[in-house]
Amino acid sequence: MKELFDVPLELQHLNLQKIYYVGNLSLLNKRKVTILGSRNPNIYAQHFTQEIAKKISYYGIVIVSGGALGIDIIAHSFSLPLTIMIAPSSLDIIYPKTNSQIIQRMYKESLVLSQFSPSYHPKPYSFLERNKLVVSLGECIILPQANLKSGSMQSVKYALSLKKKIYVIPHRLGESEGTQYLAKEGLAEIIWNIDEFLEKLFGKRVNNQSKDEVLEFCKHNPFFDEALLKFGAKIFEYELEGKIRRNNGRIEVV
Repeated sequence: MKELFDVPLELQHLNLQKIYYVGNLSLLNKRKVTILGSRNPNIYAQHFTQEIAKKISYYGIVIVSGGALGIDIIAHSFSLPLTIMIAPSSLDIIYPKTNSQIIQRMYKESLVLSQFSPSYHPKPYSFLERNKLVVSLGECIILPQANLKSGSMQSVKYALSLKKKIYVIPHRLGESEGTQYLAKEGLAEIIWNIDEFLEKLFGKRVNNQSKDEVLEFCKHNPFFDEALLKFGAKIFEYELEGKIRRNNGRIEVV
């Protein structure tokens, strides 16, 4: 754990006394998108979060979230190593313990930030303070699911005060009433098609022989299981073709 002396431009309006970090600081220099939402998402929102986090990482864009149960940890898991977590505790305390395995991987492969000095355990207001950083770092906010009276909606209120764009997905009537409200009131845009949305946001992604997304991902020496989760049977094909190999549970580009 180290102290970050140059506060990122996106966070300077918060007048933070200190920021601590563990991991890869170069991620702060990349484009970033925030994904946040319900701690108890339905299957539809889970699948959407998995797909959009994975596809955003193909663009080389970093996902920012808060490491919480539900939407947050799904977004982190499917965008590793291109992800930044903002902790509600100090960095010597992993919170929540339920997500410790993924959080420990982020300590090694990604970037975790905290405004709290050791050894700080989360208080009720810590999550609201944490969420200000989560919202501030991303150029826009993607909210797959949220209840009307929830911490996620408080984060959206803060995001709107910063004039951040909010994006939601369509749900059935009676579900995710927070995102339904945002769409109804014109406070958020609806994502109807993930690929079209991402192309509009980031431009057309290079996808030709000169840039192989599997090999680009494997250059970061991901865990085999992580690569398999992202690309499925293609990983086995590349291994058989001799393009990649396994080494101590990780993948290397040959």
